[in-house]
Amino acid sequence: MQYYNFGERSGRYIGRSQKYDIYASSITKITEIPDEFEIKNSGEIYFNYGPSAGGLRESVNFKLLTPGESIRDVVINPEYKQRDIKILGDDVARALLKVERINGFHGASNSIAYILAVEDALNIENSELNKMRIVELELERIRSNIDVIKGLCESAGFAVPEKQLLYLREEVARIISRAFSHRYYFSANGIGSIKGDFSTIKLNGIEKKFRNIYDGLLSSKIFLDRIQENGIVKNEQSTGPAARAAGFKFDARKDSKSLDYGHFIPITETGGDSFSRFVVRAEEIFESINIIDSYNIKNAETGKKKEVSGSGEGTARIESPAGDIFYYVNIENGKLRDIQTVSPTYLNLRLFRQALKNNNIFTDFFFVWESFGIWISELEVNFI
Repeated sequence: MQYYNFGERSGRYIGRSQKYDIYASSITKITEIPDEFEIKNSGEIYFNYGPSAGGLRESVNFKLLTPGESIRDVVINPEYKQRDIKILGDDVARALLKVERINGFHGASNSIAYILAVEDALNIENSELNKMRIVELELERIRSNIDVIKGLCESAGFAVPEKQLLYLREEVARIISRAFSHRYYFSANGIGSIKGDFSTIKLNGIEKKFRNIYDGLLSSKIFLDRIQENGIVKNEQSTGPAARAAGFKFDARKDSKSLDYGHFIPITETGGDSFSRFVVRAEEIFESINIIDSYNIKNAETGKKKEVSGSGEGTARIESPAGDIFYYVNIENGKLRDIQTVSPTYLNLRLFRQALKNNNIFTDFFFVWESFGIWISELEVNFI
């Protein structure tokens, strides 16, 4: 492992895997800190929402503690998406087919983080590939951020910009599909290889169309009234756009050595509310377009898939659209002896709970939920 060690806490908190607590540069034993919930008072009820309900794209249950309109606390149960993935003992190439499908919408983030961990474990040279991987990740970030903003428009009943963003999201998905033969990057990435036609990636039209939608939303007092000072949370144990919206410059593109972004400066806001999370994601779309354009990559195919037969331990941490994704692998003769992952969902669910109980009412729920861009599927995974 080049960048991580087992031992004491070092750096900011990233999250928890099946076995370990992960920090910015260390792996430690899990320290259990029980969640504290508000005591139910006389006249209050737990309002049950989910796991199967309108407005939720994944199965998750919320029990909202309320005296009638305000939300004092929420108990979240994500276990309806729990999956056991039989992967231990697989050769590392076969395991990749399972890893990239943990959350297809963030298939590039999961597959690239896993591949980087494998390459770290086996000392595989990858410098010629990493700019291409960055382009993949930034394309995925553009699509994901458009999707989150679409969700905010849907929650506000803004049907026109919602449909415009759906169309734009589909345009980005088709750009990805043309370049990599799959809109979720399945089988585009391999150990020491990438298969894609980067010359087909043209984003000028996407930038112009999104700018028009974004400017329109910023000029709508009705839309801004729904998300400003809504779902405020500022916590040092945070990740991704939620952290940067609260003024923290937490970003694996800046503080992880797994992928070199050069002199990267994260976009930040200070409000810590749904509006700030919206602005960070919107501005990161333009930032991602600039990163992709600056690389000007034309390669159609680079590297050959390598036969993997070595042994070792490796780690990688990259910035997915929702925050830090971390992978640890222990490889023995080309097969997985152990694999651990940390998803940004681990911290984002906790941040969502803190944000929701901070002086919000029932009609605020969806704005707060959508602003985090949470994927339950990344959290409830057990590798066996």
